[in-house]
Parts: sequence; structure tokens; C-alpha cells
Amino acid sequence: MEELFNKKSKNRVLKAVNNEMSYQKLTAAELHQFVQHWNYDDGLEPFNWIVKQKHLDKGTALGLYWMLQPDYFCRFKNEDEIKEDINYESYLLIKEIEKRYVSGYYQDENFSFDPKEEFLDEHSNTKCIPSEMLLKSSGTVFERQDIEFAFLRKPNEKELKTINTKIADAIKIIQISKADFLYDEPENAIKAIIESVEYWKEKDLGKIKIKNLSYLWMDCVHKKHNWDWIIWDWETGNNIGITNTTKELTCLSDTIINHTIDGFQESSIMYDLYKDLAGVNNFYDLKRDPYSGIGLLFSTDHLKFRA
Repeated sequence: MEELFNKKSKNRVLKAVNNEMSYQKLTAAELHQFVQHWNYDDGLEPFNWIVKQKHLDKGTALGLYWMLQPDYFCRFKNEDEIKEDINYESYLLIKEIEKRYVSGYYQDENFSFDPKEEFLDEHSNTKCIPSEMLLKSSGTVFERQDIEFAFLRKPNEKELKTINTKIADAIKIIQISKADFLYDEPENAIKAIIESVEYWKEKDLGKIKIKNLSYLWMDCVHKKHNWDWIIWDWETGNNIGITNTTKELTCLSDTIINHTIDGFQESSIMYDLYKDLAGVNNFYDLKRDPYSGIGLLFSTDHLKFRA
């Protein structure tokens, strides 16, 4: 199984789960792990695409089917009753998987899944479930792998030099459209970053490294809210970011500029997030949280910190 799922594969699944990479780029083995790691409270949107893929392994489809708890719907008399239930979206996805699975749509059988291992016992109500969906699929058992091998650490001397170089470059980028700009006050700098993003939208950037504006934005948060520069490190690479004093929340480089320069988010979100981070230790402290779902703010309370 190692040749199908290595360190790089773990990192790809982790990125897909965290919305840093499209799940549509995952291999069959990676999709099998994605199904097991996805937080189903975040919605079912990925699976509406995934279940339609011919390369989806039969065991993965069966595992997803039971993750959605199909036996829950056996309590209802008919579909009209189910339509009134809050989980109707799950029901529709379950029926989609059921239809494709029973018809033989999924041909590959590399990864075995057995509903009886986790989801079924003598008290289970399975009267509404096709008999085929109750049986163990063929293949090799591919249990949930540990993909959380990342950790946080302080930047080293070379990385700190890189951060300062990128901040200096960001200042120069702003001065192209705002010649009198001086970086002396974080709030004014945030506004200048927004103006610069708006100026460069749909322009030919040439050699302009527009993503370096994110380093200046992070430095504003660092100075105003006492967030620390941090390296999010993993076995295959790392990323520069900032984290709050409890290390529970982290913003990573590039993302806030990537999301605004292409119009995915309004540029004003940079100011909103900057203001909303005041005194925040975790997601519960935020009055609202439109940020984590779009990759601007990450929960890192599960990661170890190495000084």
C-alpha cells in the first residue's frame, strides 16, 4: 500500500481536507483517505462530485455510504417524510451512491470496507438498505491513516531574513501606485495594501511579486495584535505564517492576496479579518467566522509547537 499512499499523498489529503487543494486532484487511494478524514459537519459538497467518478474505488464508495448513516432513514415511512428531515441532502447522496454501487458502476476493488466492523450490529435497522450494501467489499483493508504529521515552530534566521525581504518588497509594490507611502502604522498599511490590490487587479503584473503583500499584512497583525511569526512545517515542505499567543489560530502567507487579487473575495476582507482578530484566542472568540471555510484562517490547536 506504501507505493499508493506515501508522505506526499498524506500531505495532499491534508491539504484537500483543509480546502488548500482541490479534492478533484486526488488519486483513488487519496480519495479513500479523504472520505475517512473529512469533517462531515462542513457539508457534503465534495461528495456530489466524488461519487460520480469512475475511478472511485468500490470500497471507498461503500465506506462513504456508511459514513452518511443510511440506516437512519429506515425509520421513515416514505420519501415525503424524509424531505421534511434536516438530513435530506444526505439521503439524496446515499441514494446516488446506492444506485451506482448496485448497478456495478464502480469497477475497481482495491480497498476493502466492511460495514459490520463499525456500523452494524444485531440491533441495526437495515430494512431500507439493499443487501449488497451490507456486505464487505473485496480488496485490501486500507484503514484511516495519520495525516497530521505537521507541527509549528519558530522561524530560523534564514527564514526571518526572507520575511523581512518580502515585507520590504511589499512596501515597494505599494509605492508604485502610492509614492508617499511609509510603513509606520499598521491600520494605514492595511488600507494601503487594499488600495494596491485594487490597483493591480487585471493589470499585467510582470515581475511584480504581488503575493508579498501578504507578508506586510501579516506583519501588521504581528505588530497590532502580538501574533508571532511561525513556520507550519511538515515532512515534505513548510509555509510561513503568523499565529496567536495560544498557537490555536494561524494565518498563512499568500492566501489572503491569492483570494483577493483574483476577485474570489472582496479586498475589504483583509481589513475585516485584521480587525476581527483583536483579542481572539480561538474560533469561539470570533463574533463571526467567514474566514476558515475559505482558507484565510486555520485552527492549529491540534498541532504541536517545537520551540
